[in-house]
Amino acid sequence: MQYTIKQLSDLVGISTRTLRYYDQINLLKPATISEAGYRLYGPKQVQRLRQIMTYRALDFSLADIATILTKKPDQLTADLNQQLLHLQHQAQQLQLTIETVQQQILINQGVSQMTDQEQFEIFKQQQLAENEEQFGAEVRDKYGEATITATNQKYAQLNEEQFAAIQKTENQLIELLKATVAHPTTSAENQTTIFQLHKQWLTYTWSNYSSAAHRGLADMYLADERFTRYYDDRAGSGATQLLCNNIYAATK
Repeated sequence: MQYTIKQLSDLVGISTRTLRYYDQINLLKPATISEAGYRLYGPKQVQRLRQIMTYRALDFSLADIATILTKKPDQLTADLNQQLLHLQHQAQQLQLTIETVQQQILINQGVSQMTDQEQFEIFKQQQLAENEEQFGAEVRDKYGEATITATNQKYAQLNEEQFAAIQKTENQLIELLKATVAHPTTSAENQTTIFQLHKQWLTYTWSNYSSAAHRGLADMYLADERFTRYYDDRAGSGATQLLCNNIYAATK
């Protein structure tokens, strides 16, 4: 079966103007042009348009979509499975946030009360949701869905004593970074301690530690200004570079 541009527009809910633009940029060409000059689209074009719309819904640019659609079907399926896992994780985090807000409304109305343990569990979920929103896509791209899911699960299972230990370790790291930024000629022992504290902080949530993964994280800290700001904002400009230098030196 063949469709005119108007029929295809009605079928998938996309404007004829958009379809003409896709033709213009060679993203979706019609199967043929009729003698009267009408664009005609067949089943293959309908399938390709569905793919384009799927990737647009995932916020891919048209240029990226054009490149993606050159991949083999098996690779396209694998990529979409990764996107699906990411969306499912986002949905879980959103549901947790909804439940947290609902619970807080009940508390504000005096209908419900929470124990300290319940409040602690909600706090952890909020932290996970915040981290996911800020850095989720990047860390999943680098380490994979399975690794990040395992890390989040380990974090969610922390008890209050373990959580306090994480906070203490990070505070010690920040203070030492701050002191070293202020006095760059500090001893090699301090620089080793910086690395050890950061490694210890990671192992609270990492299921399996490796030097290669630690170096990869340092690369990410320097490559993305959002990650760079995390330590620079807390310990002073240059703190992230200092931390990464120590990671590189200790894991070479």
